[in-house]
Amino acid sequence: MSGANKHKFILEHIDVPSKTPELFSLLPCKKAVLVLTLIFTFQNDNVYADNNKELEINIKAAYLYNFLHFVDWPKNINQPESNICVYGVEKRHRTAFNSMASLGKKDSKISIKLFEADAGPRGLSSCQIIFITDNAKHKSNAILDYLKHNQSLTVGESDGFINRGGMINFILVQGKVRFEINHDVVKAAGLKISSKVLRIAEKVISDEDV
Repeated sequence: MSGANKHKFILEHIDVPSKTPELFSLLPCKKAVLVLTLIFTFQNDNVYADNNKELEINIKAAYLYNFLHFVDWPKNINQPESNICVYGVEKRHRTAFNSMASLGKKDSKISIKLFEADAGPRGLSSCQIIFITDNAKHKSNAILDYLKHNQSLTVGESDGFINRGGMINFILVQGKVRFEINHDVVKAAGLKISSKVLRIAEKVISDEDV
């Protein structure tokens, strides 16, 4: 596949031109986000194998990086670095998320913490964003219960995640990565998510109009 065709393939899957223009165009470092996705993809010549699972993970990683810029945490949360925790990590997650750490956010760097699926939830309480992979979906209820008084943005990729107390859930729509949001849970945790993110979500659970 030529370089031009690879670019077209990636953009079709992340769907920047039509579905997510605001989210990517307003980022302080929008080029970094797109380059992030492209770099991940070009690193591996076999990225299109396994039904594009590697590409799917890279796109989700890019979205999580975006969420750092479009979610406001309470002012009492004062951390020297932004952090994303991945729970239920597999080898393919390590490549995607470890590469993200070099990007940073404004004046702070990004710390990536990786947890195996059999790890306890105690280390998650200091995470700003917690991504519970499909590999750990069997533990998502226990993790969400443990974090119910925490002010972390919880993100999953399993059916019914936002109906069980999760905040954002990745879904595939016609082969493209989308997400749905439980805005009520986000607000209850004291987090403020940008209306730009809410507008591009496939589904928003909210007691008020977005």
